[in-house]
Amino acid sequence: MVSNVSDAHSLLDLDLFKSPTHSLSTEAKVQLSIQKARHIAAAYHFTLDDIAHLSPKFWRLHADPIVADDPAATTLLTIQFNLVIGTILDMFGKRPDLVEQLNDLLEFKISGQFCLTEVDHGLDAANIETTATALENGDGFILHSPHVGAAKYMPPTVPCGLPCIAIVMARLIKNGIDLGVRPFLVSINDGEKMSPGVTARLLPPRGGSTPVCHSVTSFNHIFLPQNALLQRKTPSIAGSGGQKRLDFLKTIKRVAVGSLALSGTTIPALSRAAFTVAAYSRRRHVGSPASLPIIQFKTQYAPILTAFAQSFVLAAFYKRAVEIFRDDSIDFRVRHGIAACFKVVALRHSQDAALILSERCGAQGLFNYNGISGLHADLRGIAIAEGDLLGLSIRLATELLLNRYSLSRGPNTASPLALHADGLLSACRTTLMELGEHRSDAFNRRILPRCRPIVEALGMQFAYDAAVAAGLDAGITQLYLATAMRHDEGWYVENLARSQQDMFDAEEAALQSALPKLDEWMERSGVRAYATAPIVSPERWSEFLSQLAVFKAPEIQDSTATKEYRSLRSRL
Repeated sequence: MVSNVSDAHSLLDLDLFKSPTHSLSTEAKVQLSIQKARHIAAAYHFTLDDIAHLSPKFWRLHADPIVADDPAATTLLTIQFNLVIGTILDMFGKRPDLVEQLNDLLEFKISGQFCLTEVDHGLDAANIETTATALENGDGFILHSPHVGAAKYMPPTVPCGLPCIAIVMARLIKNGIDLGVRPFLVSINDGEKMSPGVTARLLPPRGGSTPVCHSVTSFNHIFLPQNALLQRKTPSIAGSGGQKRLDFLKTIKRVAVGSLALSGTTIPALSRAAFTVAAYSRRRHVGSPASLPIIQFKTQYAPILTAFAQSFVLAAFYKRAVEIFRDDSIDFRVRHGIAACFKVVALRHSQDAALILSERCGAQGLFNYNGISGLHADLRGIAIAEGDLLGLSIRLATELLLNRYSLSRGPNTASPLALHADGLLSACRTTLMELGEHRSDAFNRRILPRCRPIVEALGMQFAYDAAVAAGLDAGITQLYLATAMRHDEGWYVENLARSQQDMFDAEEAALQSALPKLDEWMERSGVRAYATAPIVSPERWSEFLSQLAVFKAPEIQDSTATKEYRSLRSRL
């Protein structure tokens, strides 16, 4: 795991983090998540420089096992620190009139939200329709949602007890000219009631995930002062289509930061799920009498060991990806490309693991209180947030196929995973040469469906190479390599003459080598204190049962006949 030097671990001693949540109402869970977010923020004690310069502590937060405790709290933290504070600092620096507000955001005295996506536009955020029209006298702007489809989708803007401000992305209109999408700082509510002209409609909870008060937010001719525009210089008329796109990407560049940072949360989540299922599989016995722990079955230990290996490898890749992302000497497109590769492969591994690990717990895996079935729902949110996996894959793969830039592939170009990534890229380049045009229906049909597999292949290669370079135990890297190859067995059969049996045998050998190290891997994960599911131990299960509502018939006093019957039976 990525090491931590924060004080967040001590939070587990607080009743706030120890109290069970399975019987709480949605409203109570939301308030609990807010309080947890505030405590984690206090434990990390970020400075503005940490966020402005993306310090190591900023990245550690997103891979800290504490973030797996409450995904909703993590959502609030990453919006607050990265998208809101980060955008303010990137776009305007430490503006004197905003310093107090920035400090309140750091300390979670106020809630910060980021309003970009609209109902009718989704991933097509560059074409949002919310407008901020500059007044002719230069005194400010009028913020407006022109129709219901231009309402901002998902950010939790309903009153929650904390005053809420938001960075609202809107099209700046000046003298009838569209100057492009710009960020505006807007007061949303005072913690109890909405600001005049702002309407928030509370969405029902997302299926199975930790609840956040996701909302649909619209604006009705709201006056904003001149300093609400977060821009260092006076906006000018946008240039070419390419320049407009570049300006837009710079305006929302914190989304790319979040794409990598938020994906880092998959590492402790994956480790905790694997630990929970490993502990359960050891105490769960079958047979008559029940004497055989189910951990002895390959169908049980294989996904557990695979998930642990993936978490260790992803931790090495995360560390390397962060190093690249923070290096300003590297083309920003390459940095964003590496971030996209990490996100795509991290979500692929963690989502696959969440499903199979949940199944390996039988009926117990269906319930959110064990923290596995709900994990998949929370991961779906991460897969969409700060860049949808498919959208990221299409953009990255297309730019690589068009040779607009390349990703440094490192020295290990002869590994099976590297050959696989090269092979997929080469095949699509050949197809693209036949098509001659990437903006065509043929490209849509023949290339687009292959973009995500290309980026997954690149991500697996980068992950494996990072793990090898980091000196991870061969048992980890061999198991990762063997299981990664089985994601696309057909390609290896066709192109490297590897039979399915060869690949099965390689995975089997890696699993047998890893199995004796299960105890070591469980401790290495660093999540023991965070694996609090009722199924991990008899003690936790008993405690869990004692907290459940009890329904039973009232006790009835024994009749005389019943007493005589029991007395007679006892003498027989």
